[in-house]
Amino acid sequence: MKKLLTARWILAALFLVLSGIYLVMGLSPKSFAGLIARVQIMPSMVATSIGIILFWLIITIVYGRMYCSWICPVGTLTDLVLRIRRFMPTRFHRFRYRPRRKVRFHILALYLVCVVAGIAIVPALVEPWNIFRNLTGLARPEASAVATLGAGIATGILAGIFSLLLITVCALLTGRSLCTDLCPVGTLLQLAASNALWRVEIDPDRCTACMKCEEVCPAGCVKVVGRYVDDSRCVRCMECVGRCPEEAIRFQPNRNRPATPLLRRREHTRGG
Repeated sequence: MKKLLTARWILAALFLVLSGIYLVMGLSPKSFAGLIARVQIMPSMVATSIGIILFWLIITIVYGRMYCSWICPVGTLTDLVLRIRRFMPTRFHRFRYRPRRKVRFHILALYLVCVVAGIAIVPALVEPWNIFRNLTGLARPEASAVATLGAGIATGILAGIFSLLLITVCALLTGRSLCTDLCPVGTLLQLAASNALWRVEIDPDRCTACMKCEEVCPAGCVKVVGRYVDDSRCVRCMECVGRCPEEAIRFQPNRNRPATPLLRRREHTRGG
């Protein structure tokens, strides 16, 4: 299972670097880096690439929100900033389970209203791909999402600073809240990932309640008490899977069943 964490970092780094090269250097969409960028959800929707959209819908239904940690450059940047937490006071080192927040639906509703009404500034600031475009706009201001709206290069630079602060503050203070509570694409993916076929499951017979999985979960979706993982918010970063010393938390295509005779008997009694 630790290999999943390594594979995730390799693929995420590849998409981050190539997407950055594509935007900063202004390469053709037909270049290799441009093709990598087109796999992102929002560029696909803008280009009406139905095949890519269906691909990510199917992937999310089957495997959950892998896009958020394996492909999305903003998600990768968030994970990189999270490494800084190790140098912060001890009480900030660990994460804890957080209940779902309704604010994500309020932001999604605002985003959809702005899209329908043609108010482009909101999507230019909150869509993950546009956040990354604004950030790379610090190196090439005319390419930022805000600058392309005709707001001017200076405004594009300000948008880049805003994006940098948004990623950094959210990551340092609340982990992956940008992905679970603020990102409209993440909220839409939550709806498809709620009943994903592959799930992150805690084996109650192996788990020793060491809390490591909950402490490393940046999305705050792992709750050791009750052996619960909120799959709708899980971004499949595989940190919990890779850090569990007992291999008690796994990414698998089925739910766990109690293995001890006593628990089996209790489960049977409840079912009867």
